[in-house]
Amino acid sequence: MENEAKTTIQVAIVLAKIVGSRDLADTLKEVILKAKTRLVNLDFSEVDFISRSAAHELLLIKEDLNRKILNKKEVNFINTKHDVTEMIRVVAANKAVPKNRPTFKAEKININSLTKESQTCPC
Repeated sequence: MENEAKTTIQVAIVLAKIVGSRDLADTLKEVILKAKTRLVNLDFSEVDFISRSAAHELLLIKEDLNRKILNKKEVNFINTKHDVTEMIRVVAANKAVPKNRPTFKAEKININSLTKESQTCPC
């Protein structure tokens, strides 16, 4: 696979140095799909910041394109700065291990039974 042709996309040129919106990822997806190669490197060398939502969307696009049978693409993030790497790592970790949310199960009680108890209480 090392000798296979690949396309490198400069994210800062296609999008911006600050990738702060989930919507921007759609623009990047179109560019990735137009690439003539199966291997696509997204070069983040000039990107200074990526928001949580944009990182999440890029990870979803990467997974989606990797799963496709037709027009399958292997997308790699390269040359990421520390802050960009950390944001992508945190989002990927949260995506892999979703937060468990406690469920609340309310018990149904007849209001009349509560008033009867208070009337019979010798307090």
